[in-house]
Amino acid sequence: MVRGKNFIAGICICFAALVLMIAGPALLYADQQELEHIRAAIKAKGARWHADKTSVSELSLEEKKKRLGAREDEDILATALSSQETAPIPEVVGAPATLDWRNVNGISYVSPVKNQGSCGSCWAFATTAGTESQVTIATGGLPIDLAEQILVSCSGAGSCSGGSSATASNYIRDVGIPLESCFPYTATNNLCSNACANWQDNTYRIKGWHRASTTTITADDIKNALYAYGPIVATMYVYEDFPSYRSGVYSYVTGSYLGAHAVLVVGYDDTQQAFIVKNSWGTGWGEDGYFMIAYSEVTGTSKFGYSTMVYDGYADNQDPSPTPDPSPTQCSYSLSSTGATFKASGGTGSFTVYAQGSCSLTSLSATSTVSWLRITSTLIGSSSLTVYYAVDPNTGAARSATINIAGLSYTVNQQKPNNGKKK
Repeated sequence: MVRGKNFIAGICICFAALVLMIAGPALLYADQQELEHIRAAIKAKGARWHADKTSVSELSLEEKKKRLGAREDEDILATALSSQETAPIPEVVGAPATLDWRNVNGISYVSPVKNQGSCGSCWAFATTAGTESQVTIATGGLPIDLAEQILVSCSGAGSCSGGSSATASNYIRDVGIPLESCFPYTATNNLCSNACANWQDNTYRIKGWHRASTTTITADDIKNALYAYGPIVATMYVYEDFPSYRSGVYSYVTGSYLGAHAVLVVGYDDTQQAFIVKNSWGTGWGEDGYFMIAYSEVTGTSKFGYSTMVYDGYADNQDPSPTPDPSPTQCSYSLSSTGATFKASGGTGSFTVYAQGSCSLTSLSATSTVSWLRITSTLIGSSSLTVYYAVDPNTGAARSATINIAGLSYTVNQQKPNNGKKK
């Protein structure tokens, strides 16, 4: 009898192996056909990206969808859950043509790429990454690794079946996230009781959050938010071509809709007309886990950034008690740039003062050293102040002046008129 069972088992194994031998090449051929179809669509539409096999492209359709997980109605939910009106994000005048929070004066304010695995927890990874960046900005570049599993298992914002970045952001604001070591990620729903004991006593929180725009989002809204506040959480629609992205500037070219996805926008590049974005699919996908996406996709098929969550800074509250800290951190200020140069015709500009520690923004006053350099207005945010100024036309020699604020100087240089002479 045992021999008979072994014989049947052997037949089953051989049959399974035969199926794999037959189906395997067929599946590989289908994958290659799909890849070639995407490449042909890229060429036909003049898109600027390269498609190839990635750690996600050859997964089954079901597994690809598990790499997503954002709510499709996130923009509506974000409006309902935000505890405050959209903070003023001024139009940035004279901002740099490129901004990458992975390298600001040699310092990275973005945590390493992670992998959400076979779990629809992109919403947890994007909001955790946004929090990690806010902490790193506040501490001057010190890296930190926070626990996405807390959001999946304890926040009520969602699960491996998907979730809400807005609800998760409220949880990060009100409760916070502990270190990764407190509850290592398992890519499962898991139980909150498996987290380390008393983890609520040692969390990292954000001060608050708001949407990047009260109206339909634009590429400029996203750029301004990035410049003023740091990396931001954004949602997008994902189609069948996206898992095959390897490099370049992504724009939709072909394929059916797979689902909504939450990511972290870490920069922009005006030359490429694209945003720089951190994904949560590991480093075997895209450009070591990152991708660039065209500004045009904000209004395009991907609806990139249809919901954007801007974090207002690190709350710095290892003790969540509202009792004031008797030993506040030392105050320090910094400028977004040290100056600008204008032609003889003059113009307008702006720069931002960033505050860290126990700084007061309301006590700051910007003063100009000359009459031709006029301060027109100032706008206070949660952890920064933007100074707007105007430069009058110049009819004489080249000149220079400064705007002084918070003990720092911003220099404005102006060229002399050309007087119609050719150089």
